[in-house]
Amino acid sequence: MKKSFSVVFTAMVLSGCTSLTTEQQAQIDSLTPCEKISGLLSAYDNRFEGLKRARVNTKYMETWTAKYNLVGDECQITALDKDTMTYRCHGEYIEQAKAVALHQKAVDFTRQCLSAKNWYEQQKESADSLRTTFVLDETKPVISIHTGKTLSRSKPWSTSLEIGKPVATK
Repeated sequence: MKKSFSVVFTAMVLSGCTSLTTEQQAQIDSLTPCEKISGLLSAYDNRFEGLKRARVNTKYMETWTAKYNLVGDECQITALDKDTMTYRCHGEYIEQAKAVALHQKAVDFTRQCLSAKNWYEQQKESADSLRTTFVLDETKPVISIHTGKTLSRSKPWSTSLEIGKPVATK
């Protein structure tokens, strides 16, 4: 049953439908993280077209809500410029432990999903930051999971997952 649903889901996503029925949304919500990552990687070359939902009005860039969330509840697709699109999920936390736990959960399911495909995993850590990056080659988007300290007093820790063009890290 899962295999046939994956085919239907892929066709639905690639068709670019922006409004979903309650049943379609329930099916999307039941996708595994691996099915979601696979869908995101497949849609990257098409500027995530089939995964965009509602446009978010912003002054400086084009942004859409995503049809599904890999981490958290409010993932977005953003056009950084005419050639660069990213899918990004972001969560803010009061406690460092919760942010790090989400980071580890995201790393674990990403590692599991990509293990058979020869992706390279790199991790950088400092006192206030942790970044895990998965890279296959120059043609595929990078998957980056970052946890770090923010400037917020109410929620000083954040964790994000981003799929897109490789970013320079220091």
